Amino acid sequence: MRLSKSQEAKVRKAIDQHEKHKKSYFWTPFGNAANRRETERKNNWRVSFKHAGDTYAYQSCVSCSCKNYYYNGLFTINGEKRTVRAFSKLLGGIQQ
Repeated sequence: MRLSKSQEAKVRKAIDQHEKHKKSYFWTPFGNAANRRETERKNNWRVSFKHAGDTYAYQSCVSCSCKNYYYNGLFTINGEKRTVRAFSKLLGGIQQ
């Protein structure tokens, strides 16, 4: 069963977010506390959708301290933790 356009957009957004932040531990946050909180606000989000009877969900969690930038991306299918590969497989033959 093929993904709808909105589901495909959600999957692509989750994968792009993960690819962008997966090695962010080595980043240094910029600016003052207000800038760090703004960065956290923009990058902390979740998305979920149903496809073929399964519930897919992704949660992005970014935290910035004075010296470190932390990212945690949680991919789940029916509440079970999965890797980004599970979401990539949803795109199947669609060109990434």
